[in-house]
Amino acid sequence: MLYCISKEDLENTENSIAYNINVKKDYFYWLESRAQNEVQEFDINRRRLIRMKKEGIIKVVRKSHASSGENMRLRKEGYLPGNIYGKGIGSIPIIIKEDDLQKNLAQFGRNSVFKLNLSGEKEINVVIRDIQYLPVKHKHMHVEFQKITLSEDMKTDVSIRVIGKESIDARSLVLLQQMDSIPLKGLPRAMPDIVEIDVSTLNAGGSITIGDIEFPKGIICELDPAQVVLTVKESHMQENFEAGNENVEQEPLLN
Repeated sequence: MLYCISKEDLENTENSIAYNINVKKDYFYWLESRAQNEVQEFDINRRRLIRMKKEGIIKVVRKSHASSGENMRLRKEGYLPGNIYGKGIGSIPIIIKEDDLQKNLAQFGRNSVFKLNLSGEKEINVVIRDIQYLPVKHKHMHVEFQKITLSEDMKTDVSIRVIGKESIDARSLVLLQQMDSIPLKGLPRAMPDIVEIDVSTLNAGGSITIGDIEFPKGIICELDPAQVVLTVKESHMQENFEAGNENVEQEPLLN
């Protein structure tokens, strides 16, 4: 059985969940998070702490369909046009403060669940489905949100972050990355924002496949486990050097 317990409940409220379920104090411990955007979920049976992201809250305003000129004016004033779509709501055109979007992306990540406060009417659970950028200036042009149900699985592409490249470079090896993102399926709150792959221990000829990656509990990848994500090989310079040494060793000595 899982209990979701906030740190404030434990510190400030005698009638907290921890008190009500009457479990030993030693079962609980807290990890200091670098970002203040996580809640702690304690699995009493397995005695482990699971860190989950909170949802960011973004205020958005309904708007009527605007012309390209009107959208340009809104962008100059610091607003971004967008829309929300999903089951039961159709497509709702909105505007959002670009600064608010950037702050939430930086704090919570692209694949997090967000609560949109729609003109003070209601809050809608959403994920970001698409962000259009101005190619040269890298400015946001349009954002698209999809309404979700927290109890239903979703599918999304999660970006790959490779760590340990310094070890590859130091040994004059070459990293070949076949995939930039991985399609994953699972509950929205369990979806990772990024998949990290450590290549520091890979040698020439080594590879990482989908089956080698450990995803969070409840998150699955429907690709073939044998699908190659990245490989490591020797550089052409190193290969030529070794081939040259072999040729020298095989040449007969002249009398």
